[in-house]
Amino acid sequence: MRFSLLSAAVFALCFGVLSSGALSASQASAERADVTRIVAAENVWGDIAAQIGGPRVVVDSILSSPDIDPRRFEPSPAMVLKVKQADLIILNGAGFDSWMDRMAHSKSTMRVASIAGWRDGENPHFWFDPVVVDRVARDIAHQLRLDDSSGGLASFESDLARLQTRIVRLRQRIRETPIAVTDPLPGRLTEELGLVTENSAFLLAVMNGVEPEPAIVAQFENDLKNGQIKLLIYNPQTATSSVSHLLEVAKEAGVPCMPLTETLPPGLHWQDWMAQILDGIESHLLKPDLH
Repeated sequence: MRFSLLSAAVFALCFGVLSSGALSASQASAERADVTRIVAAENVWGDIAAQIGGPRVVVDSILSSPDIDPRRFEPSPAMVLKVKQADLIILNGAGFDSWMDRMAHSKSTMRVASIAGWRDGENPHFWFDPVVVDRVARDIAHQLRLDDSSGGLASFESDLARLQTRIVRLRQRIRETPIAVTDPLPGRLTEELGLVTENSAFLLAVMNGVEPEPAIVAQFENDLKNGQIKLLIYNPQTATSSVSHLLEVAKEAGVPCMPLTETLPPGLHWQDWMAQILDGIESHLLKPDLH
């Protein structure tokens, strides 16, 4: 009898726990039934989607580490499953994340390259172009069936407008300043600021995935040493031996070097990141002459 009573008690306890768990799961599912599951290839687009959608979305971003080269990335089985379960997929496109394009062919997908009207050979780093970012934000709101006055979109566009105003004002002060970059990453932003990129031959080699010829590297070195270049922006995610050498030359020549990754740094929203980048460019190019 004691055994039977004990068994019954255990059964009742287990049944109660399981029932409670099942009920909680059902309630959670019901409460989240109207939530859109979004998977973004890059965390910068995931961040913008989360800001626009607010509590209406659950966002997973696949690339969120600055230690990963997006072009050489291969998704894990868990990531593939996330994509299959998503209601909406956001990818950069333009050859930047072709691995995501292969997974997303049967899903509701936003390709930023298509929104931007990208053409072969153009810069694929669209998150450095405020005009494209604005289009993407509005398209996300449209996909989520949100109107223009929705809190997330209105707040984001207010921040975006302030950034665009700052870019216009900063351009007036730094345009035509010669700089160099080791990667086409910031090109859309530096062009918007009116900066002149001096090392186009080096960049062309990088874009073609080959080490620049010695003569090209030598010219780059000379421009750094003779003061022709006022700022060197480099991408630590795609640094090569040539880039490491040029950084050493720049530092010896007193040329400021500014790191810039393709991945949104942790703890920042897109607009905060852009503001920090503008802070860096402004401080390096407009620093007071102490001599």
